[in-house]
Amino acid sequence: MEIPKTYDPKQAEEHHYGRWEREGCFAPEVNGDPSAPVYSIAIPPPNVTGSLHMGHALQHTIMDVLTRYYRMKGFRTLWLPGTDHAGISTQIMVERQLKKEEGKTRHDVGREDFIGRVWKWKEQYGGEIQRQMRREGVSVDWSRERFTMDEHLSRAVREFFVRCYEEGLIYRGPGMINWCPKDQTALSDLEVDKESQAGKLYYLRYPVKGSDRRVTVATTRPETMLGDTAVAVSPVDERYADLVGMTLILPIVGREIPLVADEFVDPEFGTGAVKVTPAHDPADYAMGKRHGLAQVSVIDQHARMTAEAGAEYEGLDRYEARERVVQKFEESGLLEKVVDYEFSITKCERCGTVIEPLISTQWFLKQAELAREPLRLFRERREPRFVPENPYAKVYENWLAGLYDWTLSRQLWWGHRIPAWYDAGGNVYVARTEEDARRAAGADDLEQDPDVLDTWFSSALWPISTLGWPDEGSPDLKTFYPTSVLVTARDIIFLWVSRMMMTGMKFEGRKAFDDVFITGTIFDKHGQRMSKTKANGIDPLVVFDKYGVDATRLVLASIGSTDTRWNDNQVESYRNFANKIWNAARFCLMNSEGARVGGGFEGEPERWALHDRWIVSRLNKTAREVAAAVEAYQFHEAVYALYHFFWDDFCDWYIELSKSDVTAADAGPERDAARGRVLTVLEQALRLLHPFMPFITEELWQRLPGVGKESLHVAYREAGVTPTVMLAAFPRADESLVDERAEAEMRSVIELVSRVRNIRTELSVKPSEEVRLVIGTAGNGLGDLFTASLPQIKRLTRAADVSVRDSLAEVPRASARAVLAGGAEVAVPLEGLIDFEQERARIGRAREKQEKELQKVGGQLSNPQFVGRAPAEKVEELRQRAADLAGRIKALGEMLEALGE
Repeated sequence: MEIPKTYDPKQAEEHHYGRWEREGCFAPEVNGDPSAPVYSIAIPPPNVTGSLHMGHALQHTIMDVLTRYYRMKGFRTLWLPGTDHAGISTQIMVERQLKKEEGKTRHDVGREDFIGRVWKWKEQYGGEIQRQMRREGVSVDWSRERFTMDEHLSRAVREFFVRCYEEGLIYRGPGMINWCPKDQTALSDLEVDKESQAGKLYYLRYPVKGSDRRVTVATTRPETMLGDTAVAVSPVDERYADLVGMTLILPIVGREIPLVADEFVDPEFGTGAVKVTPAHDPADYAMGKRHGLAQVSVIDQHARMTAEAGAEYEGLDRYEARERVVQKFEESGLLEKVVDYEFSITKCERCGTVIEPLISTQWFLKQAELAREPLRLFRERREPRFVPENPYAKVYENWLAGLYDWTLSRQLWWGHRIPAWYDAGGNVYVARTEEDARRAAGADDLEQDPDVLDTWFSSALWPISTLGWPDEGSPDLKTFYPTSVLVTARDIIFLWVSRMMMTGMKFEGRKAFDDVFITGTIFDKHGQRMSKTKANGIDPLVVFDKYGVDATRLVLASIGSTDTRWNDNQVESYRNFANKIWNAARFCLMNSEGARVGGGFEGEPERWALHDRWIVSRLNKTAREVAAAVEAYQFHEAVYALYHFFWDDFCDWYIELSKSDVTAADAGPERDAARGRVLTVLEQALRLLHPFMPFITEELWQRLPGVGKESLHVAYREAGVTPTVMLAAFPRADESLVDERAEAEMRSVIELVSRVRNIRTELSVKPSEEVRLVIGTAGNGLGDLFTASLPQIKRLTRAADVSVRDSLAEVPRASARAVLAGGAEVAVPLEGLIDFEQERARIGRAREKQEKELQKVGGQLSNPQFVGRAPAEKVEELRQRAADLAGRIKALGEMLEALGE
């Protein structure tokens, strides 16, 4: 059979994916067995504004491996795709476009027109990530694709809101929020970044009323002192015991404020006395509630000082006001000192603006109420199961146990608008539709709340809303919920994982997913987190173009849950693996005349040749190992097992051991059977590889003689699709075919051949030169094995003669020797093979060179300063190099000894 000499990944990727999608191979309906078990995954919806990055590629690879694996196992599999409307991110993109193209703001065009533009932008630019996902080979059911602003999902959002409002879980009122002065919207604690920053710590003195005493407070934000309504100390701090309950005079303002005792205060921080600004700090807000303190707002939504800050400061930027306040304290002699100080600052994760904590009227959800059932389920049954368990299970539990009210409202236009309407008197009517609100109000003149919901509010419903909730009797919800696994990143355990569990338990009475697999983080080659600001991101599409999708997927699968530095060399090695697969299959196909998949292994296994029993045993062991690894989410173990089976066992040994029979000049039953055997093993290996490497396996499987409808899993045979490896049954390990004796015997043969090949290489024996071998079995019972395997040993070692004896007592002294496992030895007489003088000189030079390098490496490793300062991986690399050099020097010495040095 003709087959191209080299593998073209792009051609295979473009050809097969479109056919799979057109024929409905990704839909669960392709499975014709209504009683088949179900496997489902809801994709973490990427932002509609986004493009593929390595984090996506890692998660998508893991999800696709799982989906393809369980599909081949005969499960009704659903991997449901979709995208998130990404409220603020999308709005910013469209606002920038509007400003650039028309010089206008959203306020210039109005809300309705602006929302229309966002939808238009979404249709024009929002499909990029779906196109890129197809490039990855993801087997998602595109017919069920969802978008968080779809009408059905929007209805689910309104239902969620209204039900919780009616139960008192959602309320509107004043509260402390994170406010972004640039984006002009509230943000949750999970939408901000905390960064370490070098700054100043200001020590300010507050006079005690009616006394010469002063109380010194330390603060990083002196401008907020204009809104102070108390100073607090720890109740166990004896330094201030006599001052608790007394009145202080707030400098500059002249306001009288109390000195209170509160257990929140850390007596070790600063002076042990802290200023309390309830309107501009979350901790102070809570403290103010405890002590009934007034809330004086001195900074507005634009981060400028308000009238309550005083006429001298009103309208100033917060940082200008800081300078003025510090100057005033210095002039009045109340600035004790200013010291350098490193502290944490909170910024908007999107625009980087420093957040301003403000008191604002917003909509809130009492998360703690919703968390009760998920927390009980986790503590009693450890569900869902986290992989890896540590530390993520504890992170999840602690988060659920310590939840506070969630700020739901956002001052944006793009998103799910809050389903609340107001009448002229300010009364609020929360309803599923505007018509329902009008009926409740008994009036038509209502105005809807202008705010939208936090993007994560709709995402919290993702596993149930995408499957049909709140519709009663939704077939998909009934069949595919709860989902089997959530594959996600560690940083959204709070934002998303916990909230999906809350809504699932609240509305369906069941967990959202059985397992949560937390993927690792991919860093750049220097160990830095990839980011746009650092411009160190790696575009998966570029990697796909350079090395192929399958090679990239193998690297990503092997990463799994571990943090790792990206290394193109690893992708290149897996590209070489793909080429190895192609070349091996090409050999099998070019020598397939007269044979078909499924032939050659007739009769009892005991009658098969050793290498046939061995490869079948290794195949079944590999099938067992891969299945166990995938089901335990140990993807690196599965990749390792697949790589070594295909490269080492099948390509390097089985094909070589079978080659003389497969390529025999005389056609006949023996040749056809040998060809059938290699084709059958190849076909099973392609099935094992398919979940990880879908494109090359499909390209080769389609070319195999003898595959067709009957090759498919029984659940797919009536599907009416073109036979494809993705619907073939995943190989199930047949333990009766695992032959430990055959494996042990083949290990002995392989070791013997390998040692002789090493000798030939080390002594530069020409490939065309035939050698003599003398094998000493040392009475360990291997004599019969080696005698039976003589034809293959001769061919694989290029030996003209092989003698099997009990010992090597009479072997010429000038022989290269190698000890085998179990005490056996092999010797290669060297007389006539090499020029002893030249070879001694060459080996001597090589040993001298290696000794010099070892001396240099040893010098580095013996230098404490180098070992202490160098990266750990560099030190480990040098230690490994030193061990390799020592072994090499020893081997060269043994060669010189054999040559009579």
